[in-house]
Amino acid sequence: MAYNDITGKAIKSGIQNKDYDKGWERIFAKKSSHEWLKETPEIVRIVSPDGWELDDGVTMDSPIKWADFQNRLNHLTILANHEK
Repeated sequence: MAYNDITGKAIKSGIQNKDYDKGWERIFAKKSSHEWLKETPEIVRIVSPDGWELDDGVTMDSPIKWADFQNRLNHLTILANHEK
């Protein structure tokens, strides 16, 4: 068993809950960019999918992880509607 170096208490995993499930989903799940986009704030709208125009075979329909989606989202031409 592992122990915390500072407190000396045993380190053990807690019971799986909804927060755990959501975190697992964000890290390991693969969804299309259309599906991930539904989970972003409504103020974001893709104008030009520049991040998907790389020569790596990934399209908006390819299953990718959340981190990959966020990376590609940073390369997009987006319109943010702050009036909502």
